[in-house]
Amino acid sequence: MGVDQVIGEVRRDGEARAQATVKAARQEADAILAAAKAQAKAHEKARLEAAARESEQVKAQALSRAESEARKAVLTAEAELREALRAQVLKHFAELPAKAREAHVKALAKTASAVIPAGSAWGAEKDAAALKAAKPYKHAGSLPIAGGLVVESEDGRTRLDLSYETLLEGMWRDVLKSEAALFR
Repeated sequence: MGVDQVIGEVRRDGEARAQATVKAARQEADAILAAAKAQAKAHEKARLEAAARESEQVKAQALSRAESEARKAVLTAEAELREALRAQVLKHFAELPAKAREAHVKALAKTASAVIPAGSAWGAEKDAAALKAAKPYKHAGSLPIAGGLVVESEDGRTRLDLSYETLLEGMWRDVLKSEAALFR
């Protein structure tokens, strides 16, 4: 066997080994690539699922926030309407005719006399004449009220507020309680 033959055989053997190494390297590279693709696909799927969950949470939070703000707006509007109605009722009472106001002062004085038998009475300026005639009380002056009267005992220890504002406030609380009971 000559040197040329040995070199040829070494060369063929080297090429065969090189081709086998390249083939093995390609197979290993394909396996690594396939594993990387599978891992990437799994990661992508997990991220999409997480994004979907986060999206649902954000959507639920936004919906809850919107519902809360809507409820708040409704409650604010209802409170404003109630206050406007209350102001309108008080304005109506303040504009009652003199005869009706005089009858109210007399009736309220009679009611007050059961608690405070004698003393002083204050009322709205436009009710001064009715207050001067309100027995058993002496007219003590005017107050900035819509109507009704405020009575104080002779010794100044007891005061009874029967002004339209105070009477309306008491009735208004009862109305609000009744209204709240409707929604229980």
